[in-house]
Amino acid sequence: MTQEPESCDSLYLFESVEQCLEHTRKLISNARRKLYILSHQLDPLIYDRDDIASELSQFARRARDCQVHILVRDTADMLERGHRLARLHQRLPSKIQLRKLALEPNNQQMGFIAADRNLLVYKNDDTQPAGFANYRAAPEVKNLTEEYQRIWQHAVAEPGLQLLSL
Repeated sequence: MTQEPESCDSLYLFESVEQCLEHTRKLISNARRKLYILSHQLDPLIYDRDDIASELSQFARRARDCQVHILVRDTADMLERGHRLARLHQRLPSKIQLRKLALEPNNQQMGFIAADRNLLVYKNDDTQPAGFANYRAAPEVKNLTEEYQRIWQHAVAEPGLQLLSL
């Protein structure tokens, strides 16, 4: 069960994959326009799942201005075994964009999914399932998305994920 601090009804601490997954689903379902994902390898226990791929696909198709931006540090595992979000990116490249990091964020260990201006699921160490979800995180989301945009400008497309059309 997710721990809820008494002082804040929008901040939830989590310590397991199941809890992280619960908050990731909730964030995607509450997102309206923009989703930003930063991850080391797009953790397969969270992101390489039919339900998450389906929710992201629904989100991306919801409206013309819905966008998903995904930054990944290491794409080798995704390319070797395949990944649902990589396939989703290939099917909807104008709505779901996936790039490989060329610049490192200030906190090189973090991973997060943020949406719009106030929704955040954050892990200080992306290789661990512990972190927090905050559904009223406007200052944090603003700082993270500003850094994200700076990094996004230097990120590169992963050639192994590009589809060749004949």
